Amino acid sequence: MERRARAVRTPLRQRPTRERILRAGVSLFQSQGYHATGVTEILTRARAPKGSFYHHFPGGKQALGVAAVEWLQAEVVAFLDQIARDGGGADEMLLGLARYSAEGLRAPARMRGSLLAVLAQEAIPDLIGIHAALRAYAGALRERLIAAQVRDGLDEPAARAFADQGLALLQGAAVMARIDADPARLVAQIADWLKATSKTRA
Repeated sequence: MERRARAVRTPLRQRPTRERILRAGVSLFQSQGYHATGVTEILTRARAPKGSFYHHFPGGKQALGVAAVEWLQAEVVAFLDQIARDGGGADEMLLGLARYSAEGLRAPARMRGSLLAVLAQEAIPDLIGIHAALRAYAGALRERLIAAQVRDGLDEPAARAFADQGLALLQGAAVMARIDADPARLVAQIADWLKATSKTRA
């Protein structure tokens, strides 16, 4: 996310065990899917002892999936709330989300998909806990985009339509950017859509 200064990254091996497992799970879910990722593989990536997984995630892999969504939600919501505090609107929020998604696609060697899209495709409706976490995450994004548009004078139905369309376009554009190996196109598509719809939202 462009607004945040780049922090000095703590090497993975120096992070707490739960965080190492969580980050390893997020990375593997994004790169190869939820069902294709096993607990042993997560622990290997995290360099964590075997007994630590169920100590930190008693509900198993689904509990890790829920924690992954909640972690991502907290990070993204904090970013959007900072934009709002700085006086930014819904357009800046959506562009920020596009840049954040594009960053995950930037290096071909670690081309990653959207955690939201991956888990939505593989977890709904069978994994109730993950489904609920995804609904909460999507709802938090939608709520902030709607509020920003209402602050700018748009009526609530139109603001809700903007949020739904913008988030849907973001997910679809992320998939196409991954197929085309062109992260910059993801940001450009969102910018073009915002420009094209600006008059109808004025």
